Amino acid sequence: MRKTMIVLAFDTAHDRTAVALVGPRLDAVRVETMERGHAERLLPLVDAVLAEAGVALADVDRFAVTVGPGSFTGIRVGVAAARGLALATGRPAVGIGSLPALAASLPEPAEGPVLATVDARRGEVYAALYAADGREIEPPFAAEAADVLARIAGRATAIVGSGAPILAHAAATAGLVVPPSFPLGGPDPRAVARLAGRLAAPFAPVVPLYVRPPDAKPQAALVEVAR
Repeated sequence: MRKTMIVLAFDTAHDRTAVALVGPRLDAVRVETMERGHAERLLPLVDAVLAEAGVALADVDRFAVTVGPGSFTGIRVGVAAARGLALATGRPAVGIGSLPALAASLPEPAEGPVLATVDARRGEVYAALYAADGREIEPPFAAEAADVLARIAGRATAIVGSGAPILAHAAATAGLVVPPSFPLGGPDPRAVARLAGRLAAPFAPVVPLYVRPPDAKPQAALVEVAR
C-alpha cells in the first residue's frame, strides 16, 4: 500500500459486519457480530469509521470487500455495496478472498504455511493453504473435515478461521495432532485493506467467490448508495 492511500474495507461474508478505514495515521475499525442484518448495519458502520477518522467518503482512494467464501447472502450484500460505493465516488473497488484475508489476520506472523478455514455448514469446511508470505499453495476448496486434514497432510503450522474448531474436533477424534488454532469469526478488516492496497490496476471485477453453488438463487434487489 502506498503511504498516501486511504482504503475503506469491509467484510459481510461471515456472522458479523466489520469495517476498517486504513491510511496514513488512520486506523478506524468497527465490528458487530450478527447472523443477519448485514445490509442494514453496513453503511452506518461505514459512516461511523469515516466520522471517527474525520475523513469524507470522497477522500477514500479504494474500496475493498471480502468476496467469499462465506455466507451467500452476506457476500452479495458486501459485493453490492462495494460496487455502489465505487460507482458513487468514481473510485475503484477490489475483491479480496475471505481465506487469504484470514491467513493475513493472524495476531503474529506464521513460521510456515497457514491453513485458512471457514465453516461451510452441511458438515463441510472451506479451506485453502497459504505460505507465510501469503502465496497460495492450495487453492480454495470445500470438503468434509477429515478430507481437509488428509489433503493438507500436516503441512500447516497454524489454522485460522471459523473452521478451525471443526478440524480440531475431527483431528482429536482420529487421534491426530493439529497445529495451533485461531478460531477467528472472520478476517480482520484491516488485513483486507492491506491486501487491497498491494494490488495494482487494472483490477478484476468484484464478483462473489462461492467455491460451491449457493443453496438458493438470489432475488433481484436494488441497492442504492447515496452520499
